[in-house]
Amino acid sequence: MAESTDIIRQTQVLAAMFSPTFPIGAFSYSHGIEAAITSGDVVDAATTYKWIKMILRGGSGRNDAILMANAYKAVNPPANKGADLADARKAKIEVINELAFALSPGAERAQESRELGINFTRILGHVYQLNLGLSPPLAYPVAAGLAARHLGCELRLSLSFFLQSFIGNLISVAVRAVPLAQSDGQIILARLMPATAAVADEAARTTLADVGGYAILADHASILHETLETRIYRT
Repeated sequence: MAESTDIIRQTQVLAAMFSPTFPIGAFSYSHGIEAAITSGDVVDAATTYKWIKMILRGGSGRNDAILMANAYKAVNPPANKGADLADARKAKIEVINELAFALSPGAERAQESRELGINFTRILGHVYQLNLGLSPPLAYPVAAGLAARHLGCELRLSLSFFLQSFIGNLISVAVRAVPLAQSDGQIILARLMPATAAVADEAARTTLADVGGYAILADHASILHETLETRIYRT
């Protein structure tokens, strides 16, 4: 069970899985922030902070955390490392996965979640001999929730690592593309830590009925990114 796993081991596993060095290619996706930079909505440290906080609290950050938490809880009981999901509620997980893709505001965001999920699942197999056992491509937050559960990691801790990895990637895009100083990026990350913890805590006790948000500008930017003539990032 997750509760019986040593906290140091949990932290090691989560820090590895959600590290920029975990080779799933997250660095190549901007989640629409490249379009926001191009349009002049994100131009400095202050606007970067506001934009990412909007996504975290009222957009895909919160929704992905809810999806991850519900995928985590759908595995009952958790299987041993290396086992498949034969004893899990696969039908429920598939519903969560379908919802994850349905929440994508455009083709690029669906592509981002699908490709990150595929790569994440593949690397899990190589590193942890973990077979998530579902044939359809898993959305990234769904795969993350299943992995955290099967590797015995506590839910809120897993959500915190997942969300900090998510916002860290967006900050790194802004540092390169605005550009910002590296210290500005770290200040933004530190300022967002309380919000990250709050979203993780909320998601851990929230049902799928509570997905939704108000980050319309971020969703619109991700759609506009599809038509940018010059771009560095895939989304």
